[in-house]
Amino acid sequence: MEDKVALDTIYNLSSEKLIEYSESETFDRTTCDQENIGIRIASFGTKIGGVILVGQRDLKQGGEIIGVDEDEFQRTFSQAINNVKPSPLTKSKIILYKGKNLGLIEVRDVGELKPCAYKKTFYERKGESCLPLQPEEVRRYHIVYGGVNIENLPTHATKEDVDKDELKKYSKLLVKDEKNILESITHNGSITIRGVIALSKNPVEYVEGAFIEIQKYENVLGSSPIPIGTSIKLSRPAGLLIEEATQILIQNLPIERRYEGAKMIESPTIPVSVIREVITNSVAHRNYRSSEHIRIRIFADCFDISNPAVVSEKMWADILFSHTTYHPNEGLYTFLNPKQLYEGRGEGIWKIKEELERLRKIEPEFKVIGDSPSSFYVKISLSSKISKDIKMIRLYTMIKKNKIITSSNVMKYLGVSRVTALKILNELVSAGLLEHQGTTKTSKYLVKGIIPSQL
Repeated sequence: MEDKVALDTIYNLSSEKLIEYSESETFDRTTCDQENIGIRIASFGTKIGGVILVGQRDLKQGGEIIGVDEDEFQRTFSQAINNVKPSPLTKSKIILYKGKNLGLIEVRDVGELKPCAYKKTFYERKGESCLPLQPEEVRRYHIVYGGVNIENLPTHATKEDVDKDELKKYSKLLVKDEKNILESITHNGSITIRGVIALSKNPVEYVEGAFIEIQKYENVLGSSPIPIGTSIKLSRPAGLLIEEATQILIQNLPIERRYEGAKMIESPTIPVSVIREVITNSVAHRNYRSSEHIRIRIFADCFDISNPAVVSEKMWADILFSHTTYHPNEGLYTFLNPKQLYEGRGEGIWKIKEELERLRKIEPEFKVIGDSPSSFYVKISLSSKISKDIKMIRLYTMIKKNKIITSSNVMKYLGVSRVTALKILNELVSAGLLEHQGTTKTSKYLVKGIIPSQL
């Protein structure tokens, strides 16, 4: 906590005091050069953090005020931090001194993720110098801190940012004292990424991309999906976030009705347990190094979820082949597991498949797209296998009896929505069975191919 207070104190000094401030283990100055800034960020990240004044020469070299161009500073700072791995938490601002702009950067240490490298060379702050680490020093760091996950990285959040009600809930669920829980998610007075995602009131304030965006679409085959209304963006403690996103999906999915005697029971087309599970997985297994966020898209016939992935395509193929489990954010999972009862500790995907198979739904789609960075994609179809087959048989029967059909014919004959009717017709156009003519208002489909006698 003392280190954090000291850094904040330096960062908030006036420009007059900063230009006279002596270089130390936690303060340095440099010109607006990517290499100099990058090395200093890595050095402070490895040690105990620090503050960098950009736009002034070292005091030993006279301390001349060079100044910075604001746009150039932001661009150079961005390029520098992108070359630092692992990237420490930073914040920056422009300050004014006698008509000249100066850049100021605060760098937090990366805690158990030490050491930091700039362009693959590891650095450490030693006294007033930023020095490359020798191989034996790097090995020492890796022995002490090896295998630590990104979720342990500290953020700007403090204990004051924790949702007290959620903390009480977890205290009961985990059977742990609130103080012990806070200690497990704190580093030098800062809440770690794990703590922010699980317990902070508004995670996106401290972890870039830590929110879920939900958008509903009208999907007409052959054209780009058309958004319906504005998207909903949610940033809440993980448990509340999952529940709220689940409820929004339920409200936007079709309802199935069944009767128990005279009593009518309504339920979502897709079980709540499946919906909650795919959302839980996206939050629990997201790559929190990425600035991308979780996206949920709702269509007439399906919904899909994509989020930054930790695994690569090859890793995913190995997991599927060997049916193994992988938890990249083990600490975060500890918080979510007792609260989200359908999460099966690595068995969630298989449970989803089994549940949808039991309900005779179309098989869900899971895949990893890309590699460093990659995204994890899940698609859950709303249609049933049997009902889809029956509708296609009926459609083929109708087509055989008519040379020209319209979307209205299909809607009336099959009892489907306009979106679904257009999707089916355009699938047959792609298959070469129909030919599309006319504009949107005069659209019609001519039978041109041989219609199969059976599916």
